[in-house]
Amino acid sequence: MDIQKIGIITSGGDCGGLNAVVKGTSQMATQKQIQTFAIPNGYAGLYNLLDTEDLVELTPRRIDSFSIGLAGSEAGHSRVKISKIKDPNKYQRIKDGLAKFGIDALVISGGDDTGSVVADLDSHGIRCVHAPKTMDLDLMPYSVGGDSTINRIAFFVSELKTTGRTHNRVMIIEVFGRYAGHTAFRGGIAGEADCILIPEIPVDWEEVYRHLKKVYIKRICESDIRAGTYTIVVAEGLKNANGEPIYDESAGTDTFGHKKL
Repeated sequence: MDIQKIGIITSGGDCGGLNAVVKGTSQMATQKQIQTFAIPNGYAGLYNLLDTEDLVELTPRRIDSFSIGLAGSEAGHSRVKISKIKDPNKYQRIKDGLAKFGIDALVISGGDDTGSVVADLDSHGIRCVHAPKTMDLDLMPYSVGGDSTINRIAFFVSELKTTGRTHNRVMIIEVFGRYAGHTAFRGGIAGEADCILIPEIPVDWEEVYRHLKKVYIKRICESDIRAGTYTIVVAEGLKNANGEPIYDESAGTDTFGHKKL
């Protein structure tokens, strides 16, 4: 079956580059005489297509107003996982909603959870393409959102050094990276952090303390105004020396079933 119309969905957390995905997909589709539509509010919008009166067509004029240099998505997001929707007829409902608007296939931009959702939808006969998006860079060497995240981390690490030095503080900056420390590592290096803690390397707190004490005191002693700081970048999925994830059990889980770190 030829594809005449496609729906675009953005899912998961907000990040830089999402509007670029939406705009780029629409531009490419237009060149191939395919209409594109934004399905609002992620998978919640997909599930509720039957109750939706109309969809926004992403015409060249419409996408011309998109700002691809900023974070956010014109399509909107929701933290909903289709497999967790308690409706035994959910997949048929989604198919009926797509048929209502004549949509033949979906382009979905999201992270690892989206990858599982795309496979799930495909197994139920719904054609999908996954445009990898993650700030953790844990899907592939390069994905939408990664570059923006690294640059933001580097910027804030660099900026907070001034605050830390002003108040003689140790600055701890927690960043993305549930199971992968790629963005923390790269952003920390770019921002010249003193210490970078990532999930791949279980942390030795004694070693961290020895280095902190040595560098921090040295800076204060060498400063004519006795000012110093020490900057630590920590990926959220940090593990202790035993390789056990560090998290607060009372924090519970998110809507996708992951422990909150």
